[in-house]
Amino acid sequence: MSFDRLLAEPSAYEWAVSVPYALAFAFVAVEVAWLARRPGRARRAILSSAATAMAMALGAFVVGVLYTALLRFLWDVVATARLEPAAHLWAAIPVLGVVAAFVAWDFSGWIYHVIGHRTRIGWAAHQVHHTGEDFDATLGLRQTWAPFHGLIYQPLLALLGFDLEVVFVCAAISNCWQVFEHTSLPVRFPQWFAAHVMTPATHRQHHGRDGGLVNLGPFFTWWDRLSGTWLPPETPAPRVYGAVDGSPNPVKIELHGWRQLIPAKPSSSHRERFDPLTPLQR
Repeated sequence: MSFDRLLAEPSAYEWAVSVPYALAFAFVAVEVAWLARRPGRARRAILSSAATAMAMALGAFVVGVLYTALLRFLWDVVATARLEPAAHLWAAIPVLGVVAAFVAWDFSGWIYHVIGHRTRIGWAAHQVHHTGEDFDATLGLRQTWAPFHGLIYQPLLALLGFDLEVVFVCAAISNCWQVFEHTSLPVRFPQWFAAHVMTPATHRQHHGRDGGLVNLGPFFTWWDRLSGTWLPPETPAPRVYGAVDGSPNPVKIELHGWRQLIPAKPSSSHRERFDPLTPLQR
């Protein structure tokens, strides 16, 4: 990329991708500032959590550059076999194409989340998002530095004829909303809206320490309703969040799940058996 290109006016696509992420970071900053008004230990806790989350987000951003490059390459490969009638339809009716791409991306995000909770490797990567000991917007910045299992299936969306730049815009909007899903502020939504869109009241069920295989949808609630992993917003909020052994060290947090994959020497004749396909008991 040339220096002149860096100084050029951002394109509509660049604005569409950048603005949602900027809003997400701004919202986290506002919530942290609001929560930091509390005195003593509570103030120190939120500031420490925010610093850890920011370091994890910066690492995820660096990894995201490589991830985006690999996704572009795989997308172009798969797109050679795309459904041309679908591609022509999205081009002829752009609004329909954007809506269809957003729904398809959301479904792929639900699959990513299921893999993150139901497989050993998926959980090794995803567990970092569940390490915050409070339910607040900083959780939205606690992202893995190893999200690469998404490359197994996300490029398959190219078969449906979607434009990758449209998908990137959909991903940015979805990720911005997902940061807001973690707010601790008492925001209420109309019942009709919460029935279709994941809200903080429903997503907090997912972050309870005693269970995580519920309310997995990134934006829509449809996938959880269809799969039987849905808990309504009226469900009492979890009393405890986050990991049992919390750490402020972002590197230690990111490596913790991968270290768990290393078989430990059995200390007795009994070894606990992990079955990722068995939902956690609530």
